Amino acid sequence: MLQELREYARIHGPAFTLRRSAEKAVQRVFGTYDRLWRRQQPTAETLENQRVNPPAAGLISVIIPVYNTAPALLQALLDSLRDQTYAGWEAILYDGASTRPETAAVLDAAAARDSRFRVFHGRENLGIAGNTNAALAEARGVYTALADHDDWLSPEALWQAARVIADSRPDMLYSDEDRITEDGRHRLDPFWKPDWSPVDLLTTNYICHLAVIRTALLREIGGLRTGFDGSQDHDLFLRVAEKTQRIHHLPLTLYSWRIVGSSMSHQKLWACLETGCRAVAEHEARLGWPVTAVPVNKQIRLWYPVPRDVTVETLIFGDSEEACQDALAELSFRTEDPRLRAALLVTDAQNLYASLNEAAASSGSDYLLLLDARAWGMNRHFIRELLMYAQRPEIGAVTALLSDRRQHVTHAGFAVGLRGGAQCINEGFFHTAGGWRDAMNRVREVAAVSPCCTMIRRDAWVPFPEDYRTGLGAVEWSLRLRETGKRLVCTPHAEAELARNELLLSGRRRDSEELARFLSARKDLADPCYGSRFGRRKADYSRR
Repeated sequence: MLQELREYARIHGPAFTLRRSAEKAVQRVFGTYDRLWRRQQPTAETLENQRVNPPAAGLISVIIPVYNTAPALLQALLDSLRDQTYAGWEAILYDGASTRPETAAVLDAAAARDSRFRVFHGRENLGIAGNTNAALAEARGVYTALADHDDWLSPEALWQAARVIADSRPDMLYSDEDRITEDGRHRLDPFWKPDWSPVDLLTTNYICHLAVIRTALLREIGGLRTGFDGSQDHDLFLRVAEKTQRIHHLPLTLYSWRIVGSSMSHQKLWACLETGCRAVAEHEARLGWPVTAVPVNKQIRLWYPVPRDVTVETLIFGDSEEACQDALAELSFRTEDPRLRAALLVTDAQNLYASLNEAAASSGSDYLLLLDARAWGMNRHFIRELLMYAQRPEIGAVTALLSDRRQHVTHAGFAVGLRGGAQCINEGFFHTAGGWRDAMNRVREVAAVSPCCTMIRRDAWVPFPEDYRTGLGAVEWSLRLRETGKRLVCTPHAEAELARNELLLSGRRRDSEELARFLSARKDLADPCYGSRFGRRKADYSRR
């Protein structure tokens, strides 16, 4: 335990380690999330209303691989299924030749009591993938839900899934989740997820459970694949994403993982990461993007080849030619990238966006790097790290991780729809702290970026709105870029130093005129990358 704590502190820094340890201790000792979870549960009246008003979604098959499950945990799962407010389900439990007779006894008793439990006893244990696929072969529903043999579903889980199915017929949907202790007494670590993001899925399996997939599609891709133990779900979701983007996020905590020390993810985390890397590499290769994927600091780290013959023009902006020249010298010295060209824009805040538009329109380079002249200290592969993602046609812009001289975050993408219209995500955190679900230490999608350090393909360029002076203009620009169908990315593997300033939207103060204009143009603004269930005061993933 002490060794794990030291390793965590090495990666995330001592301050965040203390903060995270305190959060977990408070959850355990004082039950803070237990109380929040209870407040968020549907009332008895709501559940009864769901029972008498079933959505027109048809039969949902819940497939569950079973092997030597502790009877109490298996019974808790079966009870949670029996309590579902949506009655149109079947549960297919494939037992991989359990050697514990009490496991089989729980299964047989459930089948005798309720015909919706369909139990199959295999002659051998086929592993998680094999047992799941054997259950899938027996599924009769139009949609199939995946569940583990020792977890728990909210009473409204299948009703909420059925509601989405009836409304929009997605190919896959997923919900938020949390964890439940083995004795069932405490709930911990809520995972409030972003909306569908193929960018995020490359570096982490953030979908997990509850996942409901159209049965025909699940069979078309062959179900789970053997040889990906510990990351079989990640591999599955990547292959689903190759077939469809009709994927819906349900921002409700409908599924609880059981905290069991014998689980694969607890015992063999490194093996799970390695199979996850292999799943991502094979997925990207099938899409025509060869990549090297390796586990680094408990994350999936990706390296894409970048063509040597492309050109990058850096649009360096500052209030004097000397400042721009110094910034160009710093960038050239730090990166030594032969692709680099530069245009120096001596401009003030009043004319910044017009100057960037003019320079972009006259550029003949393949890529444009927007860079504040006050930025310095770039890491060696700064240009390459940005290019790896900017080259992809679905990516509109890529930003780096910026920090101040104390290595505290000043920019890692913006969250929108918060107080002041938008805010820097995890501003003030130590640059390797990671934050919520360690998101800051992996490449991830964001809703908006700053012009202080952003790379974009010239053919994806959209003009900045020229009636803004602060970072809200960049937020509006980012949203317009997203409206063309592009995604925006922040990579922590490209780093530079830059002090807080108005283009980075630090703190809460905003130009009142610009804020009014922004909010007028963007009513009911929601951020698909920063969950709606978090507080709106700061972009630090604080709970409401």
